[in-house]
Amino acid sequence: MPGRDTVRTAGADPLEYQRAKERELQPWRDSTWSTATGLRRVDVGRQAMAEGQFTWQDANGRQVYVRNLALLVGDRYHVVQVIGPESERERVTEIYEQATKSYQVTR
Repeated sequence: MPGRDTVRTAGADPLEYQRAKERELQPWRDSTWSTATGLRRVDVGRQAMAEGQFTWQDANGRQVYVRNLALLVGDRYHVVQVIGPESERERVTEIYEQATKSYQVTR
């Protein structure tokens, strides 16, 4: 998702954005069964970002696994997210790594 949410509405900390504001992670926040691991903020030069791994039980009772990257570009957040069955963690991670390596910021 390129540049939907702004610093003005979501704050300037990508890690806090993931934890509290990112719409794609709302099911994780809403789930009665959820986990988050590997949450970390990464600053490279002027590029601020946060990444993490999330699991939750969806509305159909399936366990999902999510790899998520939130980048702050200028005053807008960009999100790269890959979601799949919890049983396919390795495949989700493989696709996530490909997606994050090839993602090009658009404004």
